[in-house]
Amino acid sequence: MTWKAFGLAGMAAALLAAPALAHHSFAMFDQSKVLYLSGTVKEFELVNPHAWLNVNIANDKGDVLTWSFEGGSPSQLVRLGWSKEKFKVGDEVEVGFRPMKDGSRGGQIMSVKLADGQKVCSNRGCGDGSGDVLAPL
Repeated sequence: MTWKAFGLAGMAAALLAAPALAHHSFAMFDQSKVLYLSGTVKEFELVNPHAWLNVNIANDKGDVLTWSFEGGSPSQLVRLGWSKEKFKVGDEVEVGFRPMKDGSRGGQIMSVKLADGQKVCSNRGCGDGSGDVLAPL
């Protein structure tokens, strides 16, 4: 009877862990490249479970479109020097990101360069071989 209980508990644990693994998938991002775009900060959300940086970026026709970039967890980003005060509405930034595979306007943040030249990186490094890679807390 004990082995049966352990088997059922193991199966239950595996089933409960599956959604957590699916949540942390990076499959939607093209991991083979890092692109760079410049624009102005529309909004920065340092919220759980992932931070978001929304940037207004002009296309080649001059139309301004909002791009949304997903960051890591707030606790990891804060350890790397990120803060709500660092990104003010209207600030000029250059975002390094892994683009969406479907071509939509957004991606996974790898780095952000501020107008003063300061660069902050994601919890997965800067995407160019620099920056610290942090383990989850």
